[in-house]
Amino acid sequence: MNRRIERGVVKIGGARGNTFGSLLEEIGQRMGRGERWVLVHGASSMMEDLSRAAGTEPLYVTSPSGFRSRFVSEKELEIFKAACCLFSVQLVNALGKMGIMAVPLYPSVSKGAVAKRKDALRSVEDGKIRILRGNYSGSIESFDADEIHAIWELGGLPLLPPLAEDGTMEGEVLNVDGDRLAAAAAAAVKADNLTILSNVPGLLRDPGDPASKVTEGNLDGWDDLKNFAMGNMKRKLLAAREALEGGVETVVIADSRAPFPVESGLSGGGTLLCRGSMATAG
Repeated sequence: MNRRIERGVVKIGGARGNTFGSLLEEIGQRMGRGERWVLVHGASSMMEDLSRAAGTEPLYVTSPSGFRSRFVSEKELEIFKAACCLFSVQLVNALGKMGIMAVPLYPSVSKGAVAKRKDALRSVEDGKIRILRGNYSGSIESFDADEIHAIWELGGLPLLPPLAEDGTMEGEVLNVDGDRLAAAAAAAVKADNLTILSNVPGLLRDPGDPASKVTEGNLDGWDDLKNFAMGNMKRKLLAAREALEGGVETVVIADSRAPFPVESGLSGGGTLLCRGSMATAG
């Protein structure tokens, strides 16, 4: 690993096909040489498993603008919080065995993201727009990084599940998108790098062809990049832009399954995105 990052945020997806063993090993080595990191995780596959065990099927909707989201009812929010807790415990245990003190930051007991609830979701079904109400997801409006800095001072690794405080209802928690949560955290701590890991090698021109990866891009050429983003990649690209506009130097979208995935992404194994003209879509 040749590229030193003073402050970094990495997001590991919760969907099936993601792996995190090599990532945790890499983060451990990076922390050992003085780097400071935040780990954000998803919970998709655990949410699906717990939902089915409870006799319900997760509901995914696609907005008129093409973004795919999970509809989270009040009951499903409780299942989602349980799924986040399970994944957090797995990560804390794995990191603990490596000698790393990981500290989960849950919005009910710690500072972090504050979100505005989106009660209604617009869903396109059979060419028609349907309004679904009773949603307990939100859009992040602010991020308090004080507790992240406190954990860093103790030599620990802050661990963020995709949850945020409801800005209008004290004590309430909302589901938020993990990629955008990672972007908000990265901007708040003035990170050098945000790495978004998934089960694909990066932004692809053809979603079915891993060899069609876009290697680099910048804000000037963002319209071209958006044309390649399909499905869940649309939200990852949106998060990348939010991070760059928030002051983060570089964002990498890369494959969680690669050995040392952060370094792999920075070294050409993923899609490297920058604010300035040092990179061009290619």
